[in-house]
Amino acid sequence: MKAQDRGAHARDLKTELDAATAAAEEADRPIRIDFQSEPGFELALASLDSTRPGTYELLSVRHDGDVTIATVLIERKGIKHFRKAIEEYAAKDTRKGLPAREQLVANIAAIRRASVQSIWTDEGSPFPSHGEAIWWEAWLRRRAGAVDGFRVRAIEQGLRPGPRTLAFIDRLVTTVYGTIQQMGALFEEDDALAELRRAKELSTEFLSLTPREQAEWARDLRRRMVLPGSDAPVVCLLDTGVNRGHILLEPLLDERSTLTCNGQWGANDHDGHGTEMAGLGGFGDLAPLLLSGGPVPIGHRLESVKILPPAGDNERDVYGAITQEAVARAEAANPNRARAVCLTVTTRDGRDRGKPSSWSAAIDQFSAGGLDDQRRLFCVSAGNADVDDAVNYPTSNETDSIHDPGQSWNAITVGALADRVDITEPEFHGWSAVAPAGDLGPCSTTSSTWPAQRRWPIKPEILMPGGNVAISPDRTIVDATNSLSLLTTHWMPVERQFTTAGDTSAAAALAARLAARIHADYRQLWPETVRGLIVHAAEWTEAMRRRFPAKGDVEKRLRLYGFGVPDEAAAVRSADDALTLIAQNTIQPFMKEKKGKSTRFVTADMHVHRLPWPTDVLTELGERDVELRVTLSYFVEPSPGERGWKQRHRYASHGLRFELKTATETFEQFRTRINRAARADDEKPTSKGDQRGWTLGPDLRTAGSIHSDTWTGPAIDLARRSAIAVYPAIGWWRERHHLGRWNKQTRYSLVVSIRTPGIETDIYTPVAVQLGIPIATGIVTR
Repeated sequence: MKAQDRGAHARDLKTELDAATAAAEEADRPIRIDFQSEPGFELALASLDSTRPGTYELLSVRHDGDVTIATVLIERKGIKHFRKAIEEYAAKDTRKGLPAREQLVANIAAIRRASVQSIWTDEGSPFPSHGEAIWWEAWLRRRAGAVDGFRVRAIEQGLRPGPRTLAFIDRLVTTVYGTIQQMGALFEEDDALAELRRAKELSTEFLSLTPREQAEWARDLRRRMVLPGSDAPVVCLLDTGVNRGHILLEPLLDERSTLTCNGQWGANDHDGHGTEMAGLGGFGDLAPLLLSGGPVPIGHRLESVKILPPAGDNERDVYGAITQEAVARAEAANPNRARAVCLTVTTRDGRDRGKPSSWSAAIDQFSAGGLDDQRRLFCVSAGNADVDDAVNYPTSNETDSIHDPGQSWNAITVGALADRVDITEPEFHGWSAVAPAGDLGPCSTTSSTWPAQRRWPIKPEILMPGGNVAISPDRTIVDATNSLSLLTTHWMPVERQFTTAGDTSAAAALAARLAARIHADYRQLWPETVRGLIVHAAEWTEAMRRRFPAKGDVEKRLRLYGFGVPDEAAAVRSADDALTLIAQNTIQPFMKEKKGKSTRFVTADMHVHRLPWPTDVLTELGERDVELRVTLSYFVEPSPGERGWKQRHRYASHGLRFELKTATETFEQFRTRINRAARADDEKPTSKGDQRGWTLGPDLRTAGSIHSDTWTGPAIDLARRSAIAVYPAIGWWRERHHLGRWNKQTRYSLVVSIRTPGIETDIYTPVAVQLGIPIATGIVTR
């Protein structure tokens, strides 16, 4: 049990219980309540589930790190029961002199009214994005008329019920199609809902259809597509080409956007890989869209540049040049488009172990605008380990390094998430999925073996769905299966429309699609900003946290999973309990300073951003914990020659760092402290800022050219941390000033968000009013 001040703890819990249940008592109807545990302590789950009808019932349990959250349906009698238990805890002792009801009450940190997200229990799938329509798997409390009533209320809210029901001893399972908004309204109206998961949409169902049936499904989806304008952002695929004659791809890929690096190769797909990536880059996994039945809005288009010949390989030493040429060809054909470049072609090994190559440096140079001052966003696959090595999962992931050019500093390197575990093929009866749902894909490579002293970037930065691999009952044989793969477009549509894909290629295509969708929603955002938003929205799944639970394991977790799996809704919008601010700015890192006859090159600019915090709201929350996340994204110009990349001879042109004002220092004290840190001649920590509460801390988060970290602490403390500084760190622009780059400016994007998980409060509206921006958006561009 956690030691508590009984009186104060009971008063807080009783206040929260009364606030959460007030509406339900007034209306005399059941209500769902979240009981949140103290970090590292367990809830008395048995005491939250009554066998007496008409009182209270435990619906679901989920975990957020070391915090347990139990969602309980409570009737009027149940509310009185919990109120009495809290009162007895405060005022009574047992015969042994212990607080009464201590086992139930002491470990409860907070009591909140539940939301629809409270009953989402699908660890292998992120919670649906705002406005995204999906098939939901609804788990209902088993009682007479539950399914019929649920379907009637679902139709009233605009949802489309599925035809079948599965019955268990205490639960009924059915499906329903619709958005999170519609499901949220149904959640408030129907107390039968106990759990929600994403319904399984199996690739095997569509692959088993005849070619004619597949074409009918494809034509139906094409009729429902709502296409973007010709100036829409694009996913630019550098691959084996794309066969644009496919029913679904032709509307998104015009002939002017189907290119090749060599006229003798042609632009059509000679292998199948490029067309598979086009389907994923355009639509994501096709299965849910084919089943949806409603309009399918698409905000971006496709481009294809063939970079591989029909036979043989390109010369090894020209991959970087081919990559730059391919993007240049796409830009020349369509110069006014925003694009996310998707590169799913990598080397077959990871022998570089983080060391820059000509290929990765070419990507860094081109993305930073080193040749023409135009910035570009690249999404690069991490590369796949040999599938046969998956019998040694997860050790095989740790020993197989990121494949070239995945070590690029400026690209988003994408690993594969194991997002499905159900095997349906009869020939694989008894087999199981290699990786647990929500963990790293079996073939995804990592930066676990990279030498730590080199300070190479965190790779991969993110994971996206990449399917899974099956393993035999004796765990000696592994094989790919359709049911563990993503459904996409087949390269020979005359034969069939659909095929499957997976691993890090599929993951990279999905990441590029996410980037293009963000570009489509916010045309004013820079490539650096889109990259920052994607990383900023990434979080570790519960499976990842379980595998590396200790605080000292954070670096291992980073090198395996990057920053986690992006939540698309978090990348593109602010919610009432999640406020996001963005600053896009230009800074000059270095300058020439003359003193008498001597000349030296020193740090130039330092930017301090005052943060428009909802101070009154944060102060009212007092000692309750809130989360602050900060992400700083910028591109570096490379100097890839082998000079040791230490001290005077660095790979990166410059670095940038961020620092948060402490709760106790004045604004001027903060400026003085950061100015001293920025002027330091080395990269040793010189700032005396308060480093407590950060997940990574300054030593770990400063690798590479994108830095993201989360601070957790009391809301009243955050209210006084009202500024963030961005300042330069040494790079070759300053140290090798004879090259004439010492006075260059660079761009950066700073993404800052506050979250109040589990606390019902609106932190967004006060800031929106303060800044004079429309309440419908949370993007601030400076």
